[in-house]
Amino acid sequence: MVSVVLMLLAAAMLPSYSLRAGNDGGKKQRRPFVEMFRPMYLTTGFPLSESPDKENADVKFQVSLQIPIWRDMAGSGTDILMAYTQVSLWNLYARSSPFYDNQYQPGLYVRKQWNSSGGSPVRTLIGGIEHRSNGRDDAWSRSINYLFVSYARDYDFGLTLQASARIGPGFYGDVLTWDLPLRYLGLVQLSSTYVTPCEGWEFMVSASPLWNRSIANVNVEIGRRIGTKRSGNPYFFLQLHYGYDEAPREWMDVNGPIINPDNSVSYNRGTPASPRTMVRFGVLLSPKSFMRGNL
Repeated sequence: MVSVVLMLLAAAMLPSYSLRAGNDGGKKQRRPFVEMFRPMYLTTGFPLSESPDKENADVKFQVSLQIPIWRDMAGSGTDILMAYTQVSLWNLYARSSPFYDNQYQPGLYVRKQWNSSGGSPVRTLIGGIEHRSNGRDDAWSRSINYLFVSYARDYDFGLTLQASARIGPGFYGDVLTWDLPLRYLGLVQLSSTYVTPCEGWEFMVSASPLWNRSIANVNVEIGRRIGTKRSGNPYFFLQLHYGYDEAPREWMDVNGPIINPDNSVSYNRGTPASPRTMVRFGVLLSPKSFMRGNL
């Protein structure tokens, strides 16, 4: 936990560098070797879908970093990078304080950015291969491998629109199934982020429709900047989450997997767990030009 807090603080102090500068004779500005990929946050919260208690209130954090393999290939504005994202649900208030669930997301990506005359990105297209799993090697194992693509458009008045998609199968134990991406994660996500002109407030909403359901995974966030600097400061934020995508151990069957006498796991769609409806608040750091939707 201490390491997560230190990483958040370190990321907050990283300077913002542009890929190309518009007022320095065409010279490239230096950028840090390690950068944020998806937003990084540390939150605590409680459910709205059931009576809050020490078993269902939790701490949730996300760490997401990228390392460039090849930056600005042949002056094209295209980067190849590796990234790693981890999302963890921590039952901090329970007696033993276990981690209820984790999601590990390594990936390899190609990113193309088109910059304004001032050097800041205004359009970003990123695609690649991602793996997502809960790190289990038993009957509770859930994993998915998919192709990923996302396009973001920044506007001068503080609005960012983003559309993302992924396609690929998942595994329930050792059983291959398309239910994980279709019924629990969603294949597409649409998001919108607005930052006020002084960067004092940030608003974000995202939605991922689910197959054969009348619902979607939805995130709504409101953030207020901490400190007076306009760049690099974290935000205090309030988050409302609704959906099936938070806890992989709950995917496929609320009663858990069926283990056969030979220790194999049978595919049993069963009755999915109820969607999680959580209110959380905490500290947020976010990349301003892409991946804000947090697919």
